[in-house]
Amino acid sequence: MAGKHCLLLLALVWCSHAVFNRPYEIKLQNNEYTDVLVAIHKDIPEDPRIIDRLKEIFTEASQHLYVATNNRTYIKEVKILIPNTWSKTSEYLPAGTETFERANIRVDVPNPLYEDNPYVQQKGGCGEAGDYMHLTPKYVVDKEYGEYNWGSYGKTIVHEWAHLRWGLFDEYGFDDPLGGSYPHFYVSTSMGIQPVRCSAYTAGASQHAVTGNRCQVDPATGLPEDDCRFYPHFSENRATGSYMFMQFLATVTSFCHSDPEGDPLSYHNREAPNKHNSVCGGQSAWDVMNKHEDFAGGANPPRAVNSTDPNFILLQKSDFFRIVLVLDVSGSMDGEPILLLSQVATRFIRNTVSFGSSVGVVTFSSTASIRHPVVSVNSDAVRNDLIAAIPTSARGGTCIGCGLRKGIEALEATGPPQGGVILLITDGEETDSPHISDVIPELLRKEIIVDTVAISQNADAKLESLAEETGGLSFFSGNGDSIALDNAFTATFEETGESTGVNLLSEEQTISGRQTYANHLYVDNSVGENTTFSFSWLDGLRPTVRMVTPLDLVITEGHSMYDVTSDTITIEIPATATPGKWTYNITNNGPDNQDITIIATSNPVKDNEPIKVTAQVSTVSLDYSSSQLAAQKIYAPVRRGYLPVIGAVVKVLITKPPDGQVEEITLLDNGAGADAVKNDGIYSRYFFNFTADGRYGVSVMADNTKGEAEYIVINRARSNGALPMNPGTGYINGGNVHREPLEQFQRMTTGGVFEVQGVPSGGVNTDMLPPSRVDDLKVMEVSYASSSVMLSWTALGDDFDQGGPAHYFEVRYGRHFGQLADNFHGSASINHSQVLQGSLTSPPEPGSAQTIVILVPDRGDNVTFVFAVRMCDEADNCGDPSNIVSANLEYIPEPEIFTEASRDLYVATNNRTFFKEVKILIPNTWTKKPEYLPAGTKTFERANVR
Repeated sequence: MAGKHCLLLLALVWCSHAVFNRPYEIKLQNNEYTDVLVAIHKDIPEDPRIIDRLKEIFTEASQHLYVATNNRTYIKEVKILIPNTWSKTSEYLPAGTETFERANIRVDVPNPLYEDNPYVQQKGGCGEAGDYMHLTPKYVVDKEYGEYNWGSYGKTIVHEWAHLRWGLFDEYGFDDPLGGSYPHFYVSTSMGIQPVRCSAYTAGASQHAVTGNRCQVDPATGLPEDDCRFYPHFSENRATGSYMFMQFLATVTSFCHSDPEGDPLSYHNREAPNKHNSVCGGQSAWDVMNKHEDFAGGANPPRAVNSTDPNFILLQKSDFFRIVLVLDVSGSMDGEPILLLSQVATRFIRNTVSFGSSVGVVTFSSTASIRHPVVSVNSDAVRNDLIAAIPTSARGGTCIGCGLRKGIEALEATGPPQGGVILLITDGEETDSPHISDVIPELLRKEIIVDTVAISQNADAKLESLAEETGGLSFFSGNGDSIALDNAFTATFEETGESTGVNLLSEEQTISGRQTYANHLYVDNSVGENTTFSFSWLDGLRPTVRMVTPLDLVITEGHSMYDVTSDTITIEIPATATPGKWTYNITNNGPDNQDITIIATSNPVKDNEPIKVTAQVSTVSLDYSSSQLAAQKIYAPVRRGYLPVIGAVVKVLITKPPDGQVEEITLLDNGAGADAVKNDGIYSRYFFNFTADGRYGVSVMADNTKGEAEYIVINRARSNGALPMNPGTGYINGGNVHREPLEQFQRMTTGGVFEVQGVPSGGVNTDMLPPSRVDDLKVMEVSYASSSVMLSWTALGDDFDQGGPAHYFEVRYGRHFGQLADNFHGSASINHSQVLQGSLTSPPEPGSAQTIVILVPDRGDNVTFVFAVRMCDEADNCGDPSNIVSANLEYIPEPEIFTEASRDLYVATNNRTFFKEVKILIPNTWTKKPEYLPAGTKTFERANVR
């Protein structure tokens, strides 16, 4: 176990639902959506108007959804989870498996990136469901304000529902100073400069968002200037689509489609370079929706209904957290496994469980018993009683169903069991009845959450599905892996017990006899309250720990902060721990090797948002034997509140069967490959290096030991999220967002488990895997003078986004969008003689920006070229063609700055002055033309305007 580190994680499998921190499961049957969970955050001040308005909003949304999906779906049931910080009333039913963290729709304080804009957190690709919809109390309650800015509430919710449920993306341009912008205009190969819109029948006019003047065309891009926006006509529009463009228009009642025989007024504009087209490869919204399980194969055909009004169920979370530890004491647990379990459970009760929480202990082998009833932890004496009930010996068979039923019994002894948590830990297959499958119906009926920990590859295969069905989490801890087991206990409490604790460090070290191990960690200023360091061992002499604080205070044996029990040394820092570097030395006092587990936790300083990392595993099983290429996506959000932390070093460790080998992957936040959005604080990567069938444990670590991490600071909101009715709303000029350096920090957490079957003998042949698809191709600059176009995109790996650089790439182009979109291979290919800057055969390292300047064969009036790229490996496996971009090669004179300014000056001076004559001095390095007169005494140095 030497050198093992367990770190923070977040994993998601291709096109599947998240399991760790997964959203509440919305059900669709017979056209009716049920189990839609809306939750209000506990820190939102009590306001009954929020509940009343939520009912109005989702009633309106259901009717619009019914029309927008051609009478195929509507919202039948909405659960509203009211926080336990609000008053209790008789109409509020007790919550079961519903939690704020799993809610499909959150009502919470504004995300400073969006202010009151409704939005959906999306980290996946095309067709992948979003994490949650975010609404603010002001947006919900202030109807006049909401309708003035975003139009109909019901239609806005349908727009966001399409993000959340079907994985659609916006069909408008938007500004993102962090790197994820999409243009507001483009050059059509058939219609010239056009606003980005869907459908193309959406009528309106373009103007400067600040001055209101007509837009100038920028010669460097061939497009309207950066501040130009498209303003729709509200009374003269005919367009019936799309909900993903301007849902607030009265005529918009549907999503864009690609059916030539369908409504032409909502026909998909695949040429517009919006996010939906870029990510979804030009598919229409209905193209993507028809592949979703809601509609695939004709599911949920149109049906006439008398009413689309939803039923509303009001729930309220309990005031206290209840958990029963259901621990395996069968014969296979004898020896080190039971001793390790005892140590970790003891540490959990002593250090993690907060006062006011309720804990019970159940053990099972061939039968089960309640070792300690569920009691409120309100004193150290209660903690000690619970610790005394933790088992230290094991024998007998394995009746997991017995343990589950005793866990239910223990919860019911304290009142209604809804919302109670069972943490089930076992290392073997069940040998006695009742079985897991026998107890699941009762768990579901009584709404009890079951988290499961498999502490060997031999643990029962039904553990992960048990957790999934009951809304719980699933974990894997290999034999002797105390860190993974510790993190499983902690994650369960954090997820359902609303813990504020932050895990700074979890590591396990093997220290040789009579030797000293030295390391350090950083406590940043976002945490520091109730900081605890623990050092545990299973055998050997008690080690000695020496800790030095950032103020050079030495804490060691005999110090008041230094506490010793039979197998753990705990150092608790009173008040607030000093920010900075904390160094510790551990000396093994015996002659033999000794395994030491080191854990450091802290809590946020009052009124301070701590830096946190969160974790997800997207599937509990993956079948690699199918013909389709299989891969996991791994995600690790690093945030301070709702705001992203960028520039951190984020690594995922995956413990692989059959022998526990650990693979380390660095996650990226570059908007390429598995990463959907650049600089959103969600670090992502593919994983496909499966070695054998079995369980794969995942953990992640995020740190700023290099000092390059930054915290995004917002001065004024930017216009992301639902599109405002006024395109100038939230207008940004780059000055509203800046980055603030962060102190050194580190965070760790567990990420659960997934299981893989059908792995080929010898593992995965990566030569079969192509590079990922490029979906961020951009035209950076166009030069009429040199007949050139500069293209840029993010380079990808040889295998998806992994491995070394791709071997080469192809750039193909043409004069007609449709020809390139429909026949990439038949379109003209850029050759080496056309490359003015860059190389076709030397892609940079994955994740790097790649730029190439291309000579095009024509220029002039109505000359537009379209481009697409794909990357290929040494075995000639190529990724899919990228998004398509266009470049305008007509001659564009410099903007008429002084003509426009003259008009404004005339008005500003009450019609008393204007510019009658402006002399423009052209440099002699430019081409000579007859209209250019000799300069005379005019020089650049004497110019009034340079």
